Amino acid sequence: MHKNSLNRFLVSIVFPSILAIGFFILLIFAIVLPAFEKNIMEGKKDTIFELTNTVWSLLEEYQHEVLEQDLPEDSAKILAAERIEQIRYGNEYKDYFWIIDKQPVMIMHPYRPELTNTDLSNYQDPNGKLLFMEATKIAAEQGEGFIDYMWQWKDDSTRIVPKLSYVKEFKPWGWIVGTGIYLEDVHDEIKMLKNKLLRIALIFTLLISTILAFIIKQSFGIENKRRNAETKLRLSRRKYKSLVDASTEGTLMILKEEIIFSNVKFSNLSGYDPFKVRKLRFGDLFSLEWEKLVDSFDDPKKSVSLETTLNCIDGSKKEVVVSSSMVSYAEGNGYIVIIKEVSAQQQLVKETKLLSHELQSSLLLMNQPIKPLINDVRKCQVGTSIKEVALFMSRKKINSVFISQENDIIGVINNNDLKKRVLAAGIDPGTPVKEIMTSPVVTISDNALLYEALLKLKSRNVSHLATVDVRNIINGVIGYEDIIEIKQNTISFLIKEIETTEDVNQLASIYKRMPVLVKALLDSGDKTGNINRIITSVADAILNRVIHFAIEDLGKPPTEFAFIVLGSEGRGEQTLATDQDNAIVFEDVEEKRLEYTRKYFHEFGVRVNKELNRVGYNYCKGDIMAKNPKWTQPLNSWKNYFSKWINTGNPQDVLEAAIFFDFRCVYGEESMIKELRNYVNEISNPKSVFCYHMAHAVLKFKPPLNIFGHIVGEESQADELNLDIKKVMLPVTTFIRLYSFTEKLTQTNSLERLAELFARKAIDNTSYEEVYQAYNFMMHIRLKSQVENITQNEIPNNIVNLNKLTRIEVATLKKLFSAIGSLHSKVSFDFKIGE
Repeated sequence: MHKNSLNRFLVSIVFPSILAIGFFILLIFAIVLPAFEKNIMEGKKDTIFELTNTVWSLLEEYQHEVLEQDLPEDSAKILAAERIEQIRYGNEYKDYFWIIDKQPVMIMHPYRPELTNTDLSNYQDPNGKLLFMEATKIAAEQGEGFIDYMWQWKDDSTRIVPKLSYVKEFKPWGWIVGTGIYLEDVHDEIKMLKNKLLRIALIFTLLISTILAFIIKQSFGIENKRRNAETKLRLSRRKYKSLVDASTEGTLMILKEEIIFSNVKFSNLSGYDPFKVRKLRFGDLFSLEWEKLVDSFDDPKKSVSLETTLNCIDGSKKEVVVSSSMVSYAEGNGYIVIIKEVSAQQQLVKETKLLSHELQSSLLLMNQPIKPLINDVRKCQVGTSIKEVALFMSRKKINSVFISQENDIIGVINNNDLKKRVLAAGIDPGTPVKEIMTSPVVTISDNALLYEALLKLKSRNVSHLATVDVRNIINGVIGYEDIIEIKQNTISFLIKEIETTEDVNQLASIYKRMPVLVKALLDSGDKTGNINRIITSVADAILNRVIHFAIEDLGKPPTEFAFIVLGSEGRGEQTLATDQDNAIVFEDVEEKRLEYTRKYFHEFGVRVNKELNRVGYNYCKGDIMAKNPKWTQPLNSWKNYFSKWINTGNPQDVLEAAIFFDFRCVYGEESMIKELRNYVNEISNPKSVFCYHMAHAVLKFKPPLNIFGHIVGEESQADELNLDIKKVMLPVTTFIRLYSFTEKLTQTNSLERLAELFARKAIDNTSYEEVYQAYNFMMHIRLKSQVENITQNEIPNNIVNLNKLTRIEVATLKKLFSAIGSLHSKVSFDFKIGE
């Protein structure tokens, strides 16, 4: 028999049988025999109890004769003692009764006559027990009872054995009568019972062993017949499992419509983990009937390809091509099925080209004349007051006005001027507008190109240009915002489209276009900061729309609230591999309204998180979401949270709570979030426990470089050298967050925080440049890798295959890792931590 089969046989049959026998024997000796012993002992006790009462009744008869027939008491005692002395019982008729008085003095003992009339007060058994004094004590206290001691074996004075006696007082004469049993008799009976049960157990064991031997013999014969077939099956399984695992496409091994193997590529494509895939049938995964696929094999030696749809775990359907080959598996046929999402990949390429063309068209617009964007000139006289101009601009919904004097335009004023030169400076609104206008007016030919206008606006640092005709007469105006709107028309259109959607399915469709947009932006060389902001803007717009849907379904919220986002979205740094990190802050309410308010916002959070998950923003694995009651709290509770994290947090709390400090309001009452931010800044302290642990988190980072300066990947598979780029970026974002916290900044975006830290001289120029370059380059690599994932029909992640990077990119990463490592000295010095 094969070793594994033998082990299974031993475990399933032999061991349980032995266990049953052992349990049977244990039951006998642990429960049955003690119960029998107890019953035998109780029976013996009952016997001597009844016998003693019988003799006691005899004494009572003699006492009756003394009272009724004038028999002298002394004569009655003598007659009673002589009669009891002759009484015997037991198997050998050697068991007897004895009598003492309360002194105690021996009145009668059939086998120890030398003790008659002897004072027994000091009489001891071999163990030193004053047995007769014990008997008088029991009689005095209870009237009757049991006593155990050592005594001679019946009439054999040379043999001392344990004995149990029952004594009872006869009060009229002051006598105590007793009799007992020898415990050896009980032990002998139990011994006989044990021997009998052992013989039964032995017979039972032999019987079971005989049956087991027969079964083993039969099993050996059956197993030997199966070994060849099993060996062939095992070899087939290994061969085809290796084939499936090594495939670069989603691959299944199917036998009788049941899936026996699947690879990681198929799991990435369908969303099902390999274990769950094996529980499904072909018809559960595909719209194609299994019988149709099998029937399509005209020649078993040729493969068959059919188009169908794959039913993914999230309910979506993917257009795929199924290529199947028939293979020999054990004594039957199996099928290797390769699944390829050809149509989705082609669609992605097509959409990328379209969007790239759209962006290129936007760039081409920069080479177009400005004439289509020229607006009419709005003028006012030089003596007009600032207040009148402001009202005019508001009424006409314009953001600039030209100032004229005797039909000549001599200056211009815009909304910015009103804010900076009037409100900020505290100038009287009745002041003539000429006092704050920008002069002279910067002009440009109305035949100029858009990019020329944009360059002039930036070089002259103005918001509007007056356009002039060939005669150099002002005939219109063009503003910076007009040009930028053209440049950003793609993103603006996407946001507007989100704002007009009517259901979540439309939002999901828009979200699927994000990878195409990001790839096009990367290809065009756009900055990673801009790309992050675009991704975040789209996410914010989708979240706002989902919240709008939830409020429509649930009704008006019971109180003011703010829906906040945390982590990367809170910092405006979302990528294509992101999940939900959000929470709800609602207004402090009265105790009687609190329960209902909590219930509403819990249901609200569940609804929003569920819908966002449907769109494509996955649930947070750490459950940091609004649907978690812990993260849907009134304002005061949030203040308590932050106070605890800052002042009493342990290292793990700091790591888990760090993303909460990047909170940002996306929907609702922003004033509450400003209040919360101000509160956090008020209680923040560079010497707090929170800062100490956060600084430690930065210092824990060790550049992933070996002693030869080569990058060491964290996860390696086959010929890949993988690096978790998110982990490597973590010390950078933590460094920025740490100093932002100590400087009490209100910004949440990492690059904006970094710029403000540099402006405040919290970090020097070297640190600023190193962190800025490190952040931007690694974010670019991260986004590029995620786009590559999607292009290959894979779920975007933060793992970068270093083998796919150029030499320059790898060399740059090495330098940046060293630069990040150099930040340790600053953190150690500033927070007084020894490395």
